[in-house]
Amino acid sequence: MLRESSEQPGVAYLVIHREPLPNKRVELWNECTTIGRSRDCDIFLEDVSVHRRQASILYTPQGYLLRDDHGSGDSFVNGRPVRQALLRDGDELRFGNTRLTFYAHEGTRPFQLASSRGKELHLTRQPDPATSVIARLELGNVRGVPRTFELLPEMTIGRSRDCDLFLEDLTVSRLHATIRQLPDGRYELEDRRSATGTFVNGQRVSRCILKEGDVIQIGNHRIIFRLVPPS
Repeated sequence: MLRESSEQPGVAYLVIHREPLPNKRVELWNECTTIGRSRDCDIFLEDVSVHRRQASILYTPQGYLLRDDHGSGDSFVNGRPVRQALLRDGDELRFGNTRLTFYAHEGTRPFQLASSRGKELHLTRQPDPATSVIARLELGNVRGVPRTFELLPEMTIGRSRDCDLFLEDLTVSRLHATIRQLPDGRYELEDRRSATGTFVNGQRVSRCILKEGDVIQIGNHRIIFRLVPPS
């Protein structure tokens, strides 16, 4: 994915190794992902030793490029300070007291951190591995690669960062919808009195039992519901 190719590139991601986000995965969907202590950054690091605007990761034809935006020389790759550097799979980044690992390929994903326009949007809880039927959501992306991630037993969707799935879209209500697993294993979608409505297969719904392949429309986002039976 670090070379120009006719094939669709995979998704690079960072894993954050600092409390309160140990081993949290953040996917790099933007052409430019900003990192820093400001909440306006795409990846917000709650670390007083990190600058408000620390660095950016740029998607280029040559690969993913880390750029130090503060100019103070305290962005590190594999222990060395850099102004800019092409990243390789497994590179360790450090900003202040925060350590991150860069992965250039999809590989095996123990959990998925969903993102919208590169924001640090993630599932704050992990799915129960004992669940017999795994449900997933597929969202589109600017480069055409769907973002796929496992559903939680109950997941909130909306424009608020407090939601499990945050959609940065003015047509989405702060708390727009909830998907929850019922005792019988099925999944129910509930509209939370949103301003623009929640649609399943083109029909506006207040509550709906989801089936494999259902297309959910929330604001400008098209989401496909998938059921994966046990292997």
